[in-house]
Amino acid sequence: MKLLKTIFLIIGLCLNTFAYSDTKIAVPDFELLDLTLQLSDPAKVAEINAQEQEKLKMIEGILRNGISNTDGFSLVEITTEQRNTADKSAGYLFDCAACAAELGRNHDADYIVIGRHHKPTYLFSYIITRIFDTKTNSLVKEFRSEVKGDPNRAIPGAVVNLLKKIDKTLPH
Repeated sequence: MKLLKTIFLIIGLCLNTFAYSDTKIAVPDFELLDLTLQLSDPAKVAEINAQEQEKLKMIEGILRNGISNTDGFSLVEITTEQRNTADKSAGYLFDCAACAAELGRNHDADYIVIGRHHKPTYLFSYIITRIFDTKTNSLVKEFRSEVKGDPNRAIPGAVVNLLKKIDKTLPH
């Protein structure tokens, strides 16, 4: 009888642990899709490229920090090298649900957020994210946010809105 109670207690604790475990979300590096006309001045091109890389780092940093600070979510780390190995070409992970899900699954994530900073002009850009379920290899949701004006103000606002949408969309 005592053994039976102990077994039920252990099973109950295990079920309780699974019920309250965090949703694990991977956020690999975003890609830049820059469709703007390339300038002929190499110094200006290098300056713009450096600015775009800083914007990507800002987006990724705010998103990762927000996910790791949201109750019920835990951030899964994927290095740049691991992402680049899985990404066969530009847009590959973004467009291939099974490929993105496999990358997340290989890192024990429940969901993976694949992001793109889409820059059709110098006047505005879009932050586009696709959330894939790693168990079903399916797209859960795509979110788009337009970024206009001062990137130091517009990007954080767009990413905070994205975090709110993720919080409402994913279980935790």
